[in-house]
Amino acid sequence: MKFKLTIGFFIGFISVIVFIFTAATVAVLDYRVSSKLDGVLWTIPAKIYSRPLELAEGINLNKDNLIKELEMLSYERVKNPVQPGEFKFSKNDLKIFLRGYLDQRSGIFNINFDASEIKGITNQLGIAEDLIKLEPTVIGGMYPSHMEDRVLLNWPEVPPILVDTILAVEDQDFFNHYGISLKSISRAFLRNVQAGEVEQGGSTITQQLAKSLFFSSEQTIRRKALEAIASLIIEFRYTKEEILLAYINDVFLAQSGKRAIHGFGMGAQHFFGTSIQNLSTDQVALLVGMLKGPSFYNPRRNPNNATERRNLVLRVLNTSNKISDSAFETLKNKELGVSLPNYRTETRYPAFHDIVRLELQKNFNEKELRTKGLAVETNLDPVLQDSLENNLQKTKLQLIKKYGSGLEELEGAAIVVDISSGEVKAVAGSTEPSSYGFNRSINAIRPIGSLVKPFIYLTALDQYNDYNLTTLLDDSRLSLMSGGKLWEPDNFDKKFHGEIPLHVALWQSYNIASARLGLDVGYEAVENMFLNLGITKDVPNYPSLFIGSFELSPYQAIQAYQTIASDGFYSPLRSIRQIKDTEGKIEFSYPYSIDQTIRPEPVALLKFAMQQTFERGTARGYSKKQIQLWNAGGKTGTSDDQRDSWFIGFAGELLVLVWLGFDDNRQTPLTGRTGAFQVWKNFINDIKPVKTIKSSLPRINYVWTDIEDGLRSGKKCKNSILIPFIEGTEPNKIPEVRRECSSKIENSRNTVMDKLKQVFEVGQG
Repeated sequence: MKFKLTIGFFIGFISVIVFIFTAATVAVLDYRVSSKLDGVLWTIPAKIYSRPLELAEGINLNKDNLIKELEMLSYERVKNPVQPGEFKFSKNDLKIFLRGYLDQRSGIFNINFDASEIKGITNQLGIAEDLIKLEPTVIGGMYPSHMEDRVLLNWPEVPPILVDTILAVEDQDFFNHYGISLKSISRAFLRNVQAGEVEQGGSTITQQLAKSLFFSSEQTIRRKALEAIASLIIEFRYTKEEILLAYINDVFLAQSGKRAIHGFGMGAQHFFGTSIQNLSTDQVALLVGMLKGPSFYNPRRNPNNATERRNLVLRVLNTSNKISDSAFETLKNKELGVSLPNYRTETRYPAFHDIVRLELQKNFNEKELRTKGLAVETNLDPVLQDSLENNLQKTKLQLIKKYGSGLEELEGAAIVVDISSGEVKAVAGSTEPSSYGFNRSINAIRPIGSLVKPFIYLTALDQYNDYNLTTLLDDSRLSLMSGGKLWEPDNFDKKFHGEIPLHVALWQSYNIASARLGLDVGYEAVENMFLNLGITKDVPNYPSLFIGSFELSPYQAIQAYQTIASDGFYSPLRSIRQIKDTEGKIEFSYPYSIDQTIRPEPVALLKFAMQQTFERGTARGYSKKQIQLWNAGGKTGTSDDQRDSWFIGFAGELLVLVWLGFDDNRQTPLTGRTGAFQVWKNFINDIKPVKTIKSSLPRINYVWTDIEDGLRSGKKCKNSILIPFIEGTEPNKIPEVRRECSSKIENSRNTVMDKLKQVFEVGQG
């Protein structure tokens, strides 16, 4: 009797222990489940997008670039668009089935062109539309340490075909079980045996979610038991829709470098470049099929495996009566249609990403950027960005071929901005633009060489009562003491050119004439002009400043030139347009800002001289017609011993700066023309800017002058050039040698003006 009591007591004691342990386990699991699923399930990184391309009547754009962007967005060129993501293009007409983006509805739209100008936009009903938008490209993100990337979907955003496909393949009895289903396990086992391959899984969706959120992948009885308990708790606490939505947002689909692709929302963007709502049935089948083996069925790495798995999923949909026999036959023969890979780490465009990050950090802390799921709409133009990167690399190879292997370590930076708005459109920080590391576009502080000269000349032209484009400058030998040493600047051609008109000295980039001009206008006036151009750096008081010893980063230099290119209107450079929260509400905006800091007339004169750089000077090579079509102008720059090669130029609506050099500051064989200008030229020839209308100013008069002495001339006179002048500053004297070739109108006007001046002077006397 005593022995039986002892056994009974022991069994009871063990039972109590097991009960307490089980209850404690359930309590712990219940706390873990509720605290996680009731709270913030995932830290959502900020997503960084390119700008959405807007098409509106009256806009000028390069049609070839438009087609490139459509292809980058994975739009398919077809004979007749019948579904989202398709387009047809003829000579002057674009028919496109937009996928839709935020307030831009999906549908078919017709865009009619006249050359490069959009003449009209109509929808599928023939009704005129003011504006339509293409969806932007995802170009990067701000990720937590685990580098998980996902796009959260709400239940209304989940397409029914995705739900049907997941349930057909993963858990047909999802809405009828309580987290664990012996029926599902048995049916999946039989189906897979019959098919000879894995068509269906045995674990319920709830079990898969529990495993993903709370457990490791170890195959043990203990883990399976805990997973089952957690599944029951999840089913008890949450609705089927909540469980399925969590699963849809959580599943792992791919590894892209350091970045883990989670959830069907991100999967759609990663593999098809669009939202889940825009996917066709076969594309949804591909993503769902990948759940059994994200690496083995990755369509980029293993397209044959992916195709077989997709078709298997389509067959399941067919046998489940979700798609018809004819639809199955059509869909299984379609191409995978996977878009090109976008980026494998934090961003596709590291240099641009750095600039975005700096702007974001002014208004958001690091935790907000890595967890709040902000949507950052930038100004990046993906077509310009890709062209800039490609042509920087292409030009480097051309230079190596021409100058030898000594240029294999040549580095570079390039920036493209919109002239009028200051929007940063594209950035490269290296000749290997996709690599992380030192971003030369913002961090390389280098002597800007002759890029400084337009700042000096503009300082003089702003004093228009004393200086104009034909003012003679002295380009003879200059010797003076600077910093206790004798300073004697040379011209690049090692020659002296005597007295030459101001505009010639600029487009020929003569050092001595520029140095003398800087000394004449004075350091204080130059410093004030630097401030007006947006340069806040201290201006040193030594004469080598006037020929380029001044140091700036490419980003700082292009900011100064933006003010010149926009006719004296300063706009702070900006990479971001606006930031939205997860609900699509604007959290922060970066509005367009403009401030007129320089009078437009002196800038117009300077821009004329910079245009001569293309027609006659160090950037010659383009036809006059092309230069005038783009209203192009620019400036080469070469620092001492050719350590830095610079070029900046405006064409159409764009301002583009390029720098080339070595990181260790050693000498190169390149000048501004033979190096950086070649990158600029390759890029501009590739993107083909649209024409712009040249603005006219009422106070600017054009007068024929002689290119050597700067005095009045005529259209028929040799060496004459039509020069702009601010009203009242035009030269009046015509040398006797040119009176025959100058026009009668000019002669008579000159005579009348001379007589009036004589009368006025007599009256004053």
